[in-house]
Amino acid sequence: MLLVTNNPKVKKEIEGVPIHYLEVEYGDIFQEVKKMIIEDKMILLTHPLSGSIKPNETYYKSIVLGKAKTDAIDIESLDYIDQGITVYEKFMKNKMRPNWTERVLEDFAFVDYYLIKDTLTRM
Repeated sequence: MLLVTNNPKVKKEIEGVPIHYLEVEYGDIFQEVKKMIIEDKMILLTHPLSGSIKPNETYYKSIVLGKAKTDAIDIESLDYIDQGITVYEKFMKNKMRPNWTERVLEDFAFVDYYLIKDTLTRM
């Protein structure tokens, strides 16, 4: 299992799970996950569009991956991440994300942290 995130709160607070932390934009997390699905034969363990926050409203995203049982690319995971990329691009094209204050960014970081923490607890 590997947690891919751009959320500094997740990096700081989550323990017991390998974390691949990147200081990148939300959409870049999707691109990194797609690369890992293709090159490292990883599979999605969480949906890339989990939560109810639109991609153009927040800066943070955390996705959990697992190692595939075969050396083949998991087409279902690839399809899900491609759909996530499409949705992200559509939202960003239609309405760019506001220039949030630091306090609002902390709130979004907390929401992403809470969602992934709860998910990991159930896994």
